[in-house]
Amino acid sequence: MLPVSTPIKGVDGTDIHEIHLPSNTDVVVGILSANTSSAVWGKDSYEWKPERWLSPLPDTVIEAHYPGVYSNL
Repeated sequence: MLPVSTPIKGVDGTDIHEIHLPSNTDVVVGILSANTSSAVWGKDSYEWKPERWLSPLPDTVIEAHYPGVYSNL
């Protein structure tokens, strides 16, 4: 089961919180979408702002739990 960060509305109107993936399914993370998500970075997510990385990081960034090399930050 693959959990989703925010519920998806099904065609019947129910909230879907996880998606069943068959065994050995390849999953690709959309890095551009992750790095420009307004839900994580704010309304100005497409603006270059190096100061975003200065401490303290916003809670939305800390709680994003993106997998990868920097996921512990």
